[in-house]
Amino acid sequence: MAQSTILASGTTAADSTNIVIAAGDSVTVGVFSASGGDYLSADFSVRQVTPGALITLGQLNSQYRSTQLNGPGTFKVSRPVLTTAFGVFLDV
Repeated sequence: MAQSTILASGTTAADSTNIVIAAGDSVTVGVFSASGGDYLSADFSVRQVTPGALITLGQLNSQYRSTQLNGPGTFKVSRPVLTTAFGVFLDV
């Protein structure tokens, strides 16, 4: 699998780039910090992009740092305001 950063590490609220997944494909998304052992003080939201409002599918946090997404669909991960810098990675 090829790994890329879809939201640079930071502490401000921000959204990742869109994650477009074709039918039958799956990817892994997760959160990371520079040291790897940092405590995540709030939940990241995993959301599906729709013609209307975003749909929240789940959370990434200190207990669940990654999840698998299945296509077809367009998704993004939203970072809340944090005290320690974290980013989002994508494995395809």
